[in-house]
Amino acid sequence: MFSRCANSDLQHKTILIAGASAGMARQLALLIAQRPNRFILFARRRHELQELADQLRALQCEILTVCGDACREEDTNNAVSLAMAQFGRIDLALLNVGAGPEQRMAETSVADIRQCMELNYLSLANFLPPLIAAMRSQQADKHGLRGTIAHTNSLAGFIGLPMQGPYSAAKAAARLLMDSCRVELEPEGLKFISLYPGFVQTARVNQYDMPAPFAISESKGAERMLQGLLSGRDDYLFPGPLSWLIRLARVLPKCVSKRLLRRML
Repeated sequence: MFSRCANSDLQHKTILIAGASAGMARQLALLIAQRPNRFILFARRRHELQELADQLRALQCEILTVCGDACREEDTNNAVSLAMAQFGRIDLALLNVGAGPEQRMAETSVADIRQCMELNYLSLANFLPPLIAAMRSQQADKHGLRGTIAHTNSLAGFIGLPMQGPYSAAKAAARLLMDSCRVELEPEGLKFISLYPGFVQTARVNQYDMPAPFAISESKGAERMLQGLLSGRDDYLFPGPLSWLIRLARVLPKCVSKRLLRRML
């Protein structure tokens, strides 16, 4: 079994980042690029992706850009295939695709719920099989680690938040899928890390008209994500105050937690 802190030397690695064109993933790429690493940048928006690639090349990083949609299986397969063809391995894959708009169950449609599930769950599911196959074929490093798959989940994945029912359900499904991968594949040298941010003030989140208690900045969120990757923990929840409130709500009697959550309405 590999060391729990096998990610503590995050340099000279080949790193795939999905959803890299904006938000915390973009900021995280810039943070990781302060040390010598190779990047596969995957996102839908070609112009923003190229801008980031130019910034990372200026930091002496080797870059492969792949424009695609994580909700399309052929695009995720293509990204992994191109990465393996160019670099020969993927040490770390960070899957940072998703969105949590306001969705009131009395007003939403089946199509809206399906779209939310595709963006927040299938985007992960589409990447996992090709990444697992690629990483299982790689040589293990000195820690016994063949590769790490990290997923940006959400604290909403632990509890059904009001106005975010479909989002909470999709993130809960992603949480359980990563848990199953961890049990099955860690003995083979694959590491799975789930990052659970609370409310982060990205450009997309700022468009939504919802309460955002204990919100943190995009740059702070990226710093906490990096801490989570370096920690080697299976699950990394942040920020502290909101994560402890979520933990508390999960153990309280339902009658109490319902009253607390209704205050968000």
